[in-house]
Amino acid sequence: MPGEGPDPSILERDDQFLAAMQREASAEALRLGSPYVTVDIFFAAFLRHFARFGYFTFGPITLDVRLISDIVDSTAERTGAQAHVYSDDFVHFSAVLSEEVRRSGHSHLDELHMLLAFMRCNEGLPARVFSELGVTPAQVEAYARSAPRRAAPAERLYSPEEAADYLGVHVQTVRAWIRSGKLRASRLTGQRALRIAASDLQSVLEPVEPGPDAI
Repeated sequence: MPGEGPDPSILERDDQFLAAMQREASAEALRLGSPYVTVDIFFAAFLRHFARFGYFTFGPITLDVRLISDIVDSTAERTGAQAHVYSDDFVHFSAVLSEEVRRSGHSHLDELHMLLAFMRCNEGLPARVFSELGVTPAQVEAYARSAPRRAAPAERLYSPEEAADYLGVHVQTVRAWIRSGKLRASRLTGQRALRIAASDLQSVLEPVEPGPDAI
């Protein structure tokens, strides 16, 4: 049964990072044809956002992001609906996340808060993953205290082929959007290869209002 939305105290905290994660999770729900943004979908979006060479790594944690994404792809509820709402497990996760930020005493949400909330929420795929991994929040917090403060991870970059796969369109459509200026892209220094920032992929996604034209 869907929830009404995330914990309002989290939404009031600012936060460009949280807003970016919500956009990516909503885009993933759209790609899957799921009517709900679930904790599993949000978890997969979070891991992809910080993945390097297909893996999410933070201290004692290393996760194969492609494997997690495949599990979400195979288990997501699909109805083709366009109006996304938050599932009950995501509403519970947002409450845990809000408490995590309050507990830390920090004013800004970051990667560590979100990771610890996934570990503590005991919901869905995150609960299964961290139970099997055998890593505790205390171990992650100990690593965070002992390690030098990490710079904010760079935003994920997509090749045109990866962008086409993510958006569910032909690669030539992506290249046409780039040529027309509809989709922003950059070239790697000294190379011809194009790369597209994850946030720029959102520019070609438009919300669909419920009604006869939504199908």
